[in-house]
Amino acid sequence: MRKFFKNALKVSITSLVTSIILYVVIIGFFLLSVVTANIFGEVIKITVPILTLVTILGFIYSFFIKGKQKIPFVALHFVSLCAISFGIYLTISFKGFAP
Repeated sequence: MRKFFKNALKVSITSLVTSIILYVVIIGFFLLSVVTANIFGEVIKITVPILTLVTILGFIYSFFIKGKQKIPFVALHFVSLCAISFGIYLTISFKGFAP
């Protein structure tokens, strides 16, 4: 485990793949939320904190990558953080509109 966390590129790639998998899970349950709205709420409560922590970890580790690979990883993790922030903002903004 120590060798894994010493290699910033591996941590960043793993974080990015995990983030993509969690986004797919969220979108998949959102598309199925017509039938199972309660399950979607529970999935969101579980996946969003994990997604946020994984993305922040990958964002921090992407600054320690050497070479030209640093910029794409920083940008991808930053876009992921912006997407999470925007989703949370929309959730809070439209909380009063939904029944």
